[in-house]
Amino acid sequence: MNMQIIEKATDATVHEIRKANKVGRLHHHAFLAKDMEETRHFYEDILGMPLIGTWVERTNPVTGEPDNYVHTFFELTDGSCIAFFQFKNADSTLAQSVNKFSDINPFAHHIALTVEGKETIQYFKKRLEEAGVSAFETDHGYCYSIYFHDPNGMQVELTTLVPSTDEMMGSALTNAHEMLERWIAEDDVATNNTLRGDGWV
Repeated sequence: MNMQIIEKATDATVHEIRKANKVGRLHHHAFLAKDMEETRHFYEDILGMPLIGTWVERTNPVTGEPDNYVHTFFELTDGSCIAFFQFKNADSTLAQSVNKFSDINPFAHHIALTVEGKETIQYFKKRLEEAGVSAFETDHGYCYSIYFHDPNGMQVELTTLVPSTDEMMGSALTNAHEMLERWIAEDDVATNNTLRGDGWV
């Protein structure tokens, strides 16, 4: 999370929790690919994420059984990566499971990546549409996003902070546990996102 957001929180316990967190940034998040070259073209040529590693393996590290596959890494600006697997044996259970991506509800699974400013959001929306990829915009109030699908059927979100982000997230940090406890208790909680659809002001 943006350190400026953390610094604006008023509850001292939030600062202590943040300092005690020993889990760092994302290293990589891996998915299955239907076609690795289509995947490379999408992430490297359209989204501009460089391919920084390609590992070819002949053994499944979990089972120890022979299993020929490739593992690729596409880098984000902070050094973390989006990674993909493709298995040589198209009939294998792992290879076939990639087809399930298109059946996944985006509320159940999607990946969100940050970009700098609404102009960058529009830049990528244009690039995607020129490449034949449909993208739609959503103003969440605390961030502004576009959503689209990669060649593997996975939904990707590009999102940027808005002028109200620090204020909204700083406030949310101070009552996050309270709001969750009320939700779990099935309390009739009114929406606490008052800027949805009007965050870019």
